[in-house]
Amino acid sequence: MALLSEIYREYLDLKEINPKPSEQSVRRLIEVAGDLPVDQYARSHAKAFLASYSEQKTSTRRRRLQCLSSILNFAYWEYDIDKSNPFSRVIIKGEGKDATSREPFSVVELKKLYSASLAYGQLRLILPILGETGCRLSEVLGLMKQDVIHTEDLLVINIRENDCRGLKTENSKRSLPVVSDSATKALQKLLEAQSDSPYLFRRYASCGYLNSATASATFFKHLKQPFDGKTTHSLRHGFRDRLRDCDVPLEAIDQVGGWSSVGGVGTNYGKGYSLPKLADYLRRIAI
Repeated sequence: MALLSEIYREYLDLKEINPKPSEQSVRRLIEVAGDLPVDQYARSHAKAFLASYSEQKTSTRRRRLQCLSSILNFAYWEYDIDKSNPFSRVIIKGEGKDATSREPFSVVELKKLYSASLAYGQLRLILPILGETGCRLSEVLGLMKQDVIHTEDLLVINIRENDCRGLKTENSKRSLPVVSDSATKALQKLLEAQSDSPYLFRRYASCGYLNSATASATFFKHLKQPFDGKTTHSLRHGFRDRLRDCDVPLEAIDQVGGWSSVGGVGTNYGKGYSLPKLADYLRRIAI
């Protein structure tokens, strides 16, 4: 019977997903219980794995369990193993009670943040881009220069997998028009910077490497006091709220943000909204 480490590699090869969450989960389980044949893992191993994350939030513990549950489901199906998955339906005490709400930035705060960011160093140029496109931090931090396209009428960024980072979901792959003056100026400054690197943020991105943890920690310190503990992810939350308040259709909001659509099967038909139409919607909230 195949070992967990062997199944994990096969799983990643077939699924073509961002390997980091699964890799962290598999490594921790091997530390806790050993690299066992996949049919030998039991509920006791799942509980020991969960206990090793006792200092983490319940949402983080749930995601780690789900990674392992998916890998074992894959193994049981591939090897025709008739066994209940010990990492599924695990109860986490107090789940959800430790969640903290993410307050979005107000428009006044965004204007202040963008103005300061455009006058500061290279890394902070990412903030207007995040706030005006709704992208995740890793999506913009890992942008390559070739992902920024100038068309006759639009400036467009292509969010796609590359050598330094994968994407969270299939819906994360998308093209976005950039219509905000603040985000446009930030991208222009990044493109004009003298560098041989193919990446926009050369200090944080290189072939096979993305230092998103350091960037995230830097922004946490930068935003904590003047903006009441808001994070870069608060920009993404606020972006969706702003589009919603301007009566942008849900399908368009999901397409722009790379969110999974909740609109039913029909939303997956066709190519989605055109770039000019998305640009029209984004102009409603542009800063």
